[in-house]
Order: sequence, then C-alpha cells, then structure tokens
Amino acid sequence: MSAPTVSGIATLKGAAATKVAKDCLQMPPGPGQSEQLVVAVTARDDIEAALITDLLSVMKSHLSDDRETREDVLRALLPVDRLLAMTPAVLEQVNRNARAHAKLADEFGLLSSTAVAERAKSRSLASNPAALAIRWRSEGKVFTVDVDGSQRFPGFQFGANGKPLPVVAQVLGAVGDRLSGWELALWFTGSNGWLGGMRPVDVLDSDPELVVEAAGRLAAEILD
Repeated sequence: MSAPTVSGIATLKGAAATKVAKDCLQMPPGPGQSEQLVVAVTARDDIEAALITDLLSVMKSHLSDDRETREDVLRALLPVDRLLAMTPAVLEQVNRNARAHAKLADEFGLLSSTAVAERAKSRSLASNPAALAIRWRSEGKVFTVDVDGSQRFPGFQFGANGKPLPVVAQVLGAVGDRLSGWELALWFTGSNGWLGGMRPVDVLDSDPELVVEAAGRLAAEILD
C-alpha cells in the first residue's frame, strides 16, 4: 500500500493545465479563455478529499460569474464570529502575507529537514535524515516556519556548505521568542531602515554585524 499523499495546493497553467483538464476534468476553456487555469489540490485520504471537494464546490459556486465578493465566500465558509473579526483591513493583510510567503518560498526555498541534511551532506542522512536540522533548530542556530502544518527551514539561513550561517544564531539570540517563525522570515527578507533600506538577507555575508545590530534594535522596539 502506498503512502498517503500530503495535502497541498498547486496552480497549473498552460499546457500542464490543459492536459489535466482534458484527461481528468473534461472541461474546455470558458468563453474568452485562450487556455486553462487549473488549481490542483492533493489530499491525505478519501475523507479529506471529500471535505476539500465540498469546500471547493461552495467557493466555486459563490465566485461564479463574479456574483459574489471574497467576503461573501468567507461568509459562506466561516462561522459568523470568525467573519466579524475579519475586517477588510485584516483580509488585505492576510492577502499581503500570503503573497510575501509565496515570494519568500520562490526566492529562497523552504526546506524540509531531509533537504537540509542533504545540503549539509550529513552522515546521519541514511539513518535519521531529520536529526541534523532538528538539532540545529533546538540549538538556536536556525528557525522554521509553518507550512500547512509542517515545519520548513527558509533556505537563506544556510551557507554554501549547507551549514547554518552564524549570524542567524546571533539574530535569534537577540530577538528571542518575541517573533513567530514567519515574522522572523519576513523581517529577514523585508526592507530595513537600519540597513539603509536593504534587506537583512542581502547582507548576511557582507555585513553580518549590522544585521545583528538591526535585530537588537528590533528587539528593543518590541519590548517598548
């Protein structure tokens, strides 16, 4: 019996989308569409697949013909108390965060613990591929972000030899547990006034001391 597929979402365009639509969905392009755009969702098992199908059906129904806004779709899917808390400003922030997460993943990669071990050419890879990355995280040398319930390591934390950059541990020591993994990742990859508008990630090698200083100022601001 094969292992269950891990849940995930992918958007397919062009030839790949057309092939999926033709082979699996039998859906020709809609009016005015030159090509297909398919959102593919994997599921862990039949039960999860059925739940996801129901949710997507509701969303598709509410979004068809531009009859409903994003807020209307959320109203159909979320409890009232959750919806009331999601103001337009909150929704826009959610969208901005999602775009920033995707951009970070595309630029630097979000590595599994096995991928971290492979980069570092760890001798323990065969017996326990997750051990090295987990140890580095527990030692405060690297951090992770949550991706669909799994922990991933932003790729910019590692040098050419696959080992953690010392400056990352210094930043983590300065900031402590005041920021979540994604907040840290976006700080590393966002424009920073203390660095003349540069991103910390861009000067990790050339000027690590300044990055640590900027992290210290960040920690002070959080405490204030």
